[in-house]
Amino acid sequence: MPPTTPPSAGGKKPKSNRGLLITLIVLVVIMLAAIGFWIWQSTRANDDAAPQEVSSLQTAPADTEDTSSDDGGDADDKDDKDDKEKDAKCTATPDVDVDDLTASGNSLIATLSLSAKSCETGSYAEPNVKITVKNGDGDVIAAAVYDFSKKPIDFEDGEASAQIAFNSRQHWQPADEITSPTNAKVVWQVNQKGEGNASGDVAAALGGASIAAVDNERYAQLALKRQLDDDSSLASPFYSDYTTQLSSKKYNMNIDGKAWKYTDIYEQFLKMHYKHSNAILIWAADYYNYTKNGHAADYYVILSGESFSRADDATAWCSANGYAAEDCIAVDLK
Repeated sequence: MPPTTPPSAGGKKPKSNRGLLITLIVLVVIMLAAIGFWIWQSTRANDDAAPQEVSSLQTAPADTEDTSSDDGGDADDKDDKDDKEKDAKCTATPDVDVDDLTASGNSLIATLSLSAKSCETGSYAEPNVKITVKNGDGDVIAAAVYDFSKKPIDFEDGEASAQIAFNSRQHWQPADEITSPTNAKVVWQVNQKGEGNASGDVAAALGGASIAAVDNERYAQLALKRQLDDDSSLASPFYSDYTTQLSSKKYNMNIDGKAWKYTDIYEQFLKMHYKHSNAILIWAADYYNYTKNGHAADYYVILSGESFSRADDATAWCSANGYAAEDCIAVDLK
């Protein structure tokens, strides 16, 4: 047997670090692999996203591109602008000319031409507009208050036309006696208040509310005076011939359940004149027939203006036209 080797003089042999080194290397490799895997996943995700964006652009509907074209956009903008202009409210006071004044039943219809450059293609819809019409002599012959919010006036390039109606209590000259309608002048006033409800429209003509009663009375009284002056020459034939009397009224006379005012008296004359185009108005005190018995003769008298050689013929005319004996009588003025 060989002899046993004696222990080294240096003591125990040191442990090896090889295992620890291998462990560190493995951990580094795993870490690098994890980092590489993360980078690879991120790159793949970006690569997948890019084709989807391109695809969405390639498959965009053709009509989307068309509506964004310059021509289509300009057309839409123009249409929007036109719509806004048409919807725009015009508040400018227009210049007004009278094209015509005609009768429709017991109403006076005024056809007006309006000009307001600032209105362009807007609509005039102001309420409470007082419109006064004066004849060529400057006399007020019609007035009423209108609400154009119910029937706006549409302007085109600053020009417009409109029709308004004045009922038998809102005008003070028969339409057939207005010799020069186009010479009439219009006064247009905003923020005015009418009395009572507006009268009904007459065909295409807008009806209005009456003006203040005190002004109405004043214009009616002046109209009665003008009518007496205008009709005086038309009464002369009835000194020799007969005609028929249709009414006899005085101011504040109580009859038919009311006290008659100037507005009532002139309205009755208008209605009679529109029914019988020859009807005239006289002041009874100017004629012997009404003063010869000494009675008061301060009356407005409406005559039919029809001429008859005999009283019986005049009376027959009354019956033929539906008048009772107390409402229509044969008269002469001598």
